Amino acid sequence: MTADPLTEALFESPLVAYPLARALRTAGARPIAEADRDAKKNYAQRLSNQLAQTVADALRPHYPEITPTTSGAGQEAAVDVAKGRKRLDVKAVDPTLGLILCVSIKTYSFQDYSPKSGRLGRWTKNIVRNDHELRSEAMVLHQRQPYSVLVAVMFEPYAACDDGDPSKTNDVGKSSFAHHVTTLSKRTGRGKRPVLGGSDRLWVDLGAEDTRYDLFEKVFIGLYDADGACRFFDVEQSPPRNGRPPESQTLSFDEFVASVHAEVERRNRFAPTWSEPEGDDPADDPADD
Repeated sequence: MTADPLTEALFESPLVAYPLARALRTAGARPIAEADRDAKKNYAQRLSNQLAQTVADALRPHYPEITPTTSGAGQEAAVDVAKGRKRLDVKAVDPTLGLILCVSIKTYSFQDYSPKSGRLGRWTKNIVRNDHELRSEAMVLHQRQPYSVLVAVMFEPYAACDDGDPSKTNDVGKSSFAHHVTTLSKRTGRGKRPVLGGSDRLWVDLGAEDTRYDLFEKVFIGLYDADGACRFFDVEQSPPRNGRPPESQTLSFDEFVASVHAEVERRNRFAPTWSEPEGDDPADDPADD
């Protein structure tokens, strides 16, 4: 039975429209913010594992041996580093070249809560710790394998965009999402240096020679809602101080996957480019006279 092209044109596939739906469903019911720490920690681990599976499955056409495998084997598979072994969320390894790609999955699933006061807060308490974890991970991997491409994704609900107070000029006034972007923006951009006085798209390609081992090549924030719809924000961009980023400033799940693969291809450009030989310039064609 073939799909109706008209129906396909009118209605997006659930996998396209809600790419995180299966991961959220399989992770189980999310505890409330006031739940005990163990319940929240266990949920965060389940969700992280399911998100790693979702990302690995999407990248598999480009990297057939990526882990986790289709069966879920290889969750947090280990790789050799300078001081032992490092467990990674999503990894693609070449048997000759070593680690090609690593995607580090982070989640911020719960609004901050103080058991002492019984009050809910913002979504900011753990973001500095997350940044320190990413820094440590990048240092360990890039020092040993400088050609590897490291991508980090912080998955968080859209609710992180909706707090803050636009009327206040201090840090409390900006949204938690804006705070996350400004915190994680210093963790991205390995292999590139912006050109002074140039546009934000103008940069020098240092590639694997970049000695800033503490940086990831790319860092994204994956904003999602309860039904599994998700958009990805590249933290190299300037975020809105309050509210949600416009769709034009974000990537769909498929665009995010394409961006990750493009980063790997850019790092591994082995084929030379060629110019036209003498006499092959179309401008020299006598037929044009």
